[in-house]
Amino acid sequence: MSVRSFSRTIIRYATFSTVILVAVFSVFGQDPNLQYSKLGTLNHAGMKQKTELEKWQEDLHFLAREMPKRHKNLFHTISQKEFEATVDELKEKLPKLTRNQAIMEFGKIVAKIGDGHTTLWTVFDREAKFNRLPIVLYVFKDGVFVQSTSPEYKNLLGARILKIGDTPIEKVIEKIKPYISIGKNNEFRLKTWVPNYLISPEVLQALKITNDIEKTPFEIEKDGKTFTTELILDKDIDRSKISWIHARNSSSNPTPIWLKKDERFWFEYLKQNRLLYVQLNNILDKKNKTLRQFFEEVVVFAKSNDVEKFVLDIRSNGGGSSGLNVAIIRGLIQLEKIDKRGKLFVIIGRRTFSAAQNLVNELEKYTNAVFVGEPTGAGPNHYGDARPFKLPNSKLTVRVSTLWWQDVDPRDTRKWKAPDVAAEATFADYANNIDTPFKAILEYNPQKSLDDLLTETEQTKDFKSLKTTLIAYKNDPVNKYLNIEGRLNRFGYMKIFYRKVDLAIEFFKLNTELFPNSSNAYDSLAEGYLINGDKQLAINFYEKSLELNPKNRNAARQLKKLKINKK
Repeated sequence: MSVRSFSRTIIRYATFSTVILVAVFSVFGQDPNLQYSKLGTLNHAGMKQKTELEKWQEDLHFLAREMPKRHKNLFHTISQKEFEATVDELKEKLPKLTRNQAIMEFGKIVAKIGDGHTTLWTVFDREAKFNRLPIVLYVFKDGVFVQSTSPEYKNLLGARILKIGDTPIEKVIEKIKPYISIGKNNEFRLKTWVPNYLISPEVLQALKITNDIEKTPFEIEKDGKTFTTELILDKDIDRSKISWIHARNSSSNPTPIWLKKDERFWFEYLKQNRLLYVQLNNILDKKNKTLRQFFEEVVVFAKSNDVEKFVLDIRSNGGGSSGLNVAIIRGLIQLEKIDKRGKLFVIIGRRTFSAAQNLVNELEKYTNAVFVGEPTGAGPNHYGDARPFKLPNSKLTVRVSTLWWQDVDPRDTRKWKAPDVAAEATFADYANNIDTPFKAILEYNPQKSLDDLLTETEQTKDFKSLKTTLIAYKNDPVNKYLNIEGRLNRFGYMKIFYRKVDLAIEFFKLNTELFPNSSNAYDSLAEGYLINGDKQLAINFYEKSLELNPKNRNAARQLKKLKINKK
């Protein structure tokens, strides 16, 4: 594999830290007491100087003061009281924390705000000076695998991580999760960033997953064998990754199309498939070509050639300027022969974020695209446009969201845009140069959408057949991330809006049969009966909803009203 090809692979599939931060800043040059001793034990000889503890306390006060001032709405997920209690708790803990523990706890406060743009990236921040082990990890469908290594650890290539220290990898990820800004509990946003934390000795030691910064024990599985190995932190190791070995090196298959070029945007026509492939990795202009000019070229090409399928690949698109999205949408809408279900495809994934999420929202609203791949890294409505500020003493950079992007219905609380066709890569897929989403597109067989099925049933009233169909639909792996319960629920409320309450009740009943543990499904059914005037059935199903979720305030409130009126 060429150096250029290797670089492309790391950029696309490896995590962000291994892409951007090719230089790792070692803390070995510092006084080890400053790095790993408890802050409360560190003092300066000069009485006029602030102690390390005082500096961190000052940073904490600054953080607590500035975040509410700078964020568009800091308390959108947690309350002000909860935020202040978290700050007070850290203030009490600071004297007993080491420097790396303090940094992690600052990151935890920022992550608790609950939006993906409000961040303190502890493992990326130059001032944190956290190290990285000489491996790259990735969370595949079938586990966490070693994707590339320095030559010294080539025997680990392709190994699945089972434990770090004595802790199973799943529990390690759960321990790290509160320290990463992932928005609305978006597990794919977590999968994007957690590999960087898994290879940071300072992170692992701070969270008491390991004890020794310089030696990190891993339990791994490879070729059917399980063994333990120690990774040694070496400040002199080649961090450029030019000499590193990659899992794709030994594949006999050609490089997949999505890894062919390292450019902001480009397209290629696959004549044998009559397929036009367009890759967009940022919502930004090039120096020599604007995004608008590029999509004008794409439209002209698509109109003048035999194009049966159009693929827009934004799986690696982390954002840019959402104002440029209009050029893309206008271009696709012009292609009437392409803008049809089964002809227009959009590949999305965990790194589809920010302005790219805005693009997904518009594609979902204005085109007939089929979305393929993984869920996106953000929700349709989200906080964004982060602006940085530095803490006065540690110089750590905190970013806070300054705008609320409401692209869709304000009641839309989805944590991501789910793919219509789930296509997640296993490690074997990746190592063998198999592009899982692209393969799914080539093999795509059109099927009726969920909305089509519900609309047909509205006419036929054959709910028994619909139930059978939806059970199969629910169990089909390609529909893994579709919110069938939510779609059924919304469809029922649409019928209520059009005063077809009896019909709405049938859809709500079906939802409780398909999702018997859903408090919300029973809450909706109760509301349907209440609107229809059947108070006893409304009481029965509100009680069932409350039984499943004692925190359902709507059910509790409605029951109180109904029982008072019943007396």
